[in-house]
Amino acid sequence: MTLRKFHKTVALIFSPFLLLTSITGIILLWRKDDVYSKETKNFLIGLHNWEYGAKYIGSALGLALILIVITGIMIALRGKKSN
Repeated sequence: MTLRKFHKTVALIFSPFLLLTSITGIILLWRKDDVYSKETKNFLIGLHNWEYGAKYIGSALGLALILIVITGIMIALRGKKSN
C-alpha cells in the first residue's frame, strides 16, 4: 500500500468521528455563555470526550489525527522533492 493510499484510507475511516469531535468542540466554546442548558452542556462534553460509546475511542481518534497529519506532511514533502 502506498503512503498516499494509506493516508486516504485512514482519513476516510476516521473523518466522521473527527468531524463530530470538531463540531462538539466548536459548540462547547460557548458553554460559559448560557447559550444552552447544563444538561445539554454535559451531553456535549460526553460526546466530545467520547465518554459515550467506546471508552478509549478518543485516544484512538487523537492518534489517527496525528497519523493523518504526519502522512500528509510526508506526501507534501515528497511532492516538493520531485519538482
